[in-house]
Order: sequence, then C-alpha cells, then structure tokens
Amino acid sequence: MLRQSAAILVGLLLIGATERTLTAQTDSGTYIMRSDVEATTAEGLKRLQESGRSISDLMIRHVDVGEENLGVAVVQRTAREAGGELRGIVHVELDEIYYVLSGEGTMVTGGEIEGVQIRDSSLLGPIGSGVMTARGDSRDLKSGDIVIVPKGVPHAWSEITTETITYLIFRTDPQKVMNLK
Repeated sequence: MLRQSAAILVGLLLIGATERTLTAQTDSGTYIMRSDVEATTAEGLKRLQESGRSISDLMIRHVDVGEENLGVAVVQRTAREAGGELRGIVHVELDEIYYVLSGEGTMVTGGEIEGVQIRDSSLLGPIGSGVMTARGDSRDLKSGDIVIVPKGVPHAWSEITTETITYLIFRTDPQKVMNLK
C-alpha cells in the first residue's frame, strides 16, 4: 500500500511538473519570411519617395515573449553627406541590433549628446535626441555588418554614401513600451 501511494504521488508530481512546463512556454514561434521583409522594404522605399522624408522605420513584427517583447523592423535612410551638425538619439528602454541589408554608411555609437530632449515616441517609447558633441566610435558599415546598440548609448549615422541604406533592427523591449504587431 505504501509503494502504491508513493507511485501515485510521484505520478501526480510528474503530471504537475509537465503541466507547469507546458503553460510556461509560448504557444508557437513567430515566423518572418523573406517576403515579409521584401514587402516592408518596398513599402518603406515608397514612403521615402512620397513623403520626402529621410527615414522610414516600419515594424514587421513585435511580439510578447513573456517577460519582455521582441520586435523586428525594416529601417531605411537616404543619403547623408559627412560633416555638419550630427543629431543623435538614445533609447531609454530599448536595446537594438542592426543588420545591414543593403547600402553603405558610417555609424557613430557612444560619445555625448548635448541638450538631450526626451519625448515619448508612439513607435519606440521614451527616446532622447540632441546634438552629438563628443563623438564615440565611428565605423563604416555595409551589407552583412551587424551593430549592437544597448539602451542609453547615443547613436547616429554620420554619413550614408549610397542612395539609401536598408537595415533590419531587432529590438528588445523589457518594459513593453512598443505596440504589439
């Protein structure tokens, strides 16, 4: 009788552990296909041409993965000559990973921003911007290059040598400040 009770207890514990494991996982992965990236890239280029703006930042997906959200966006910027005032940004809540798809340019990370003004962006949550006075690390980037920009690190493109530069940005969002998509 003791063995049978012990076996039932172990069985119930295993079932409970399995149920906890299953409920702690998300229900599926999120797939972003090449066609999603290509469609978003085309939409961004059209947006740049029609609006006369110098940047397009379009979210492909932004999903809740439990304790934080993760997002992927296609960003495009138009050509920028080197020199002159360099306006940079700094994210309060988001870490970013840039993966350059096409084009070339020079990115600056680190350094100092003068006169930082924080605003609440509907896309990116709280974000600071201002003039980069003490420039940090500057690197020439091209297709296939990757940059990791932690929250709190100023960054900007000091030069874009091609008509446009297109890159994916992977954003961690631990405070869940961005809208899900």
